[in-house]
Amino acid sequence: MEKKYDLLIVGAGIVGMAHAYEARQRGLSVLVVEQNDRCVGASIRNFGFITVSGQRAGDTWRRAAYSAQVWKNLAQLASIKVLHQGTWILCERPEAAEVAKAFLKTEMGKDCQYVAKADYSKLDQFEVNPALSLNLENSVGLLYSPHEFRVESREAIPQLAQYLEKKRGVDFCWNTAVLSIEGSQIKTSQGHLSADKVVICPGASLTGIAKPYLHHRPLKLCTLQMLRVKVDEGYRLPGSVMTDNSLARYLGWANLPEAAALKERIAKEMPDYLKEGIHLIVVQSEDGTLVVGDSHRYGAYEDVFASEKTDQLILDLLRQVLNIKALNVVERWTGVYPSSDAYDAFIEKVSPQLRVAVVSSGTGASTAFGLAKDNFDEWLTT
Repeated sequence: MEKKYDLLIVGAGIVGMAHAYEARQRGLSVLVVEQNDRCVGASIRNFGFITVSGQRAGDTWRRAAYSAQVWKNLAQLASIKVLHQGTWILCERPEAAEVAKAFLKTEMGKDCQYVAKADYSKLDQFEVNPALSLNLENSVGLLYSPHEFRVESREAIPQLAQYLEKKRGVDFCWNTAVLSIEGSQIKTSQGHLSADKVVICPGASLTGIAKPYLHHRPLKLCTLQMLRVKVDEGYRLPGSVMTDNSLARYLGWANLPEAAALKERIAKEMPDYLKEGIHLIVVQSEDGTLVVGDSHRYGAYEDVFASEKTDQLILDLLRQVLNIKALNVVERWTGVYPSSDAYDAFIEKVSPQLRVAVVSSGTGASTAFGLAKDNFDEWLTT
């Protein structure tokens, strides 16, 4: 409590961790203050799916590309297991194929591939042939991206915290709520702290210490429904799997002019899915179980009551695209993150000493390191 730090970070989610990492890269002394005894928010409730393809063109995609490289480096340094790599998007509509082909012509489509149905015989060149695990009968093609990979979030985030503390000299103050910030003086539930700069990384906790600085921001909360399912013994995904309605949702694809026809068709054919914001993401854990999701409900507060109908819609889509016989739900949970239609992330510059960093698009795991780099690149030179 008597030590003065160069930087104090409020919040030990992935955005806070990313700021701690980037600050230590620049030689700053760092303290992370977290109100819980561990990370319990969106950073451990997600897929652990580090995504680049599909991110909105511009800053978000650039931050995702940078963050993926940092994750790969940290996975080795912090002994974080990369469970599988690459993403397969099942295109069941000709309109989706047109979006996929248009994407390949953009800067973001570099190193990605589209495999038409007529060329499925070539799929055995991949480490895991997707034809063995995906139901390709009704598909017209597959979009493949090599840029994505998957970690187990509930394990990776604690491992990252331990690495930052033990190997990088970041101090952590757990079970401690920040009550007020006055210049370099920070009052907490455990006493007073001192730091030259403070960055608040509130995640979905928009009513706490960050609230006075965010009231003018058009923010709401998005609640997701997710499941863990046990499937056939020995079943193996070829990588992360998505369906073609994702091409109509994620802005790296959905903002392409070619996506207009796909959106129109999705609206007609999948109205229940569109209403609940459902599109399929499937990833696999080390024990063979699949993490499946998700849906999106928006409001001023987290929606604490999960819908069984929504879960069934997600599972129906899962059965449609995977070659599986057995399916047993072994875990259900909700995730929550701050959301804004205006921007994917932002840095609120409260004062020369204080900033608030928020990822407002559910892409924290994929973009947080890039956001932290951008923050410090500007903040530490002004």
